[in-house]
Amino acid sequence: MASPNTPAISDNELFKLVRSDFQITNKRIYLNNGSIGPLPLSTIKSITDFCLRYSEMGPDSQEFNVYLDELKKEVRQRLADLINCRNDEIIFTQSTTEGINFVANGIDWRKGDKVLVRDPINEHYSNYLPWVKVSNDLGLCLNHFPSLTNSMATGKHLVSEFEQIYNHNPVRMVTTSHVMYNNGSITPIEKISDCINKGAHDTLLVVDGAQSVGSIKVDVKSLKCDFMTFPAFKWICAPLGIGILFVRKQLMEEFKSVFVGSGSGVAETLPNLYNTEKSNGIRKVIKFHEYPEKFHSTFRNFPGLAGLEASLRYILRIGIPKINQRNKILYSILREGLANNKEILIHEAEEEVFRSNMLSFSLKVRNNERIPKINQILQKSGIIMAERELGEKKILRMSPHFFNSEEEMSHTINAIKSSIRKMD
Repeated sequence: MASPNTPAISDNELFKLVRSDFQITNKRIYLNNGSIGPLPLSTIKSITDFCLRYSEMGPDSQEFNVYLDELKKEVRQRLADLINCRNDEIIFTQSTTEGINFVANGIDWRKGDKVLVRDPINEHYSNYLPWVKVSNDLGLCLNHFPSLTNSMATGKHLVSEFEQIYNHNPVRMVTTSHVMYNNGSITPIEKISDCINKGAHDTLLVVDGAQSVGSIKVDVKSLKCDFMTFPAFKWICAPLGIGILFVRKQLMEEFKSVFVGSGSGVAETLPNLYNTEKSNGIRKVIKFHEYPEKFHSTFRNFPGLAGLEASLRYILRIGIPKINQRNKILYSILREGLANNKEILIHEAEEEVFRSNMLSFSLKVRNNERIPKINQILQKSGIIMAERELGEKKILRMSPHFFNSEEEMSHTINAIKSSIRKMD
């Protein structure tokens, strides 16, 4: 790909060049980046190069370990640049789900602590089920926002609902997705964190960034969140099996490691203060490595890490503002093409400022029967999107990314309308 910083190239020319880096554009109209994003050629090559170096140097040689340490530092710095944090506030995981489980099981909970989570109609189960489990296991109190009667609230109405619920309860932790996986609405995290900071309670804020990082600007300092977890394999277009957990440094010391092993620390012997006849007179404790390495006892996806570094370099060269602008153009084409169709109901935030680039729709008549059939028709024609749910209603979700073209959006609109007519 030509350098995005070259003055002579326009944005349109840039994104035409980008398409050649994504092989899927030769065979499919891929509109499912909210599930898994494809890899650019440079990322595929970086994984191959890593495996060759791994095989040539020796997996556990001193030379290779030095290279691996440098790779970790490089990836951490690029991630720090992406979300505006310190490079030692980054923990590598396998996925968003694992990151959320790290948080849910790494907090020093007290029985009766209250957790306020986005309602299960809208929240992805990966950021819901871990809180259900830890609440059941430890006797925590789990509450929802907004209220189920206002579950479709977005934007300022969502904030108003949150304030009413939060201000009447001392809450230990609040958690929500930054962008909702089903209707694509952006959660006003800054307003929620402002409300939390005005309160008298020491409340932690956990953000699921699975549908935001890599597509829209994410600044953890502006969001004022304590934790954020997100995958590499969606909008960053990096390999499967890599996730990222941001932990605010001030919390690192009290944040417990869920897994321990040779990668996280060593055992130290201390005098046994309670020496008895049944005791051998020694006591073992774990001396953890410096964070964030203390949390990496199970992480071994180093080829994926090499791919992540290449993908981060790729999207940061283009720039998130340009990617976001491009995605908004693609979204607008889809929305304008479908909004006036009398059979289609678009699900989105009420206020435009809280709409992401994901567009979801259902049908006004016989929806749950027809949506799966329409999805099958579209997939057979090479148009890939996702079938999701909004409560009990089936929806189709389109999540275009910067490598998609305007022509693909127009073709998709016509294909959707044609598939609906076939259902009549």
